[in-house]
Amino acid sequence: MTERKDRLGKILFVKKAEKDIASSEYQDAISQFESEGQELYTLLKKKEQLETTLHGRLQTGIPIDILKQQQYFIGNLEKNVRNQQRKVSHARALMNLKEEKLKEHSIECKKYEVLDDKQKVLWKQNESRIETSFIDELSILQYTHHTNR
Repeated sequence: MTERKDRLGKILFVKKAEKDIASSEYQDAISQFESEGQELYTLLKKKEQLETTLHGRLQTGIPIDILKQQQYFIGNLEKNVRNQQRKVSHARALMNLKEEKLKEHSIECKKYEVLDDKQKVLWKQNESRIETSFIDELSILQYTHHTNR
């Protein structure tokens, strides 16, 4: 019985370790997603500022060379934004995958915790039954010893 209990405890230990690893990976994925999202936000903010500046300068007049240069910068920023959007999408997908993995490990760990709790209850009941049996035997022996006097 104790051997089974020890085995279950070892399995539970391994499952908790797997859950902890999955949790760490999920936290890393969240950090990566936040980092990529912040980078995308920065690029979009730059693009917005550049377009606002360009729009203001168009109202007052702007040389063609500068207009071409500004359009080139905006084009590059749009390309960078699209690239960053792909990175954010990839990071989001990875984060969701890690979240699912964490949920699976949490459920698995919980199953083994419930099994371990049930095993402990059964073990205590068995110990109690053995102790009661032992006390009964002692009482019988004591009674028989007392009646033989």
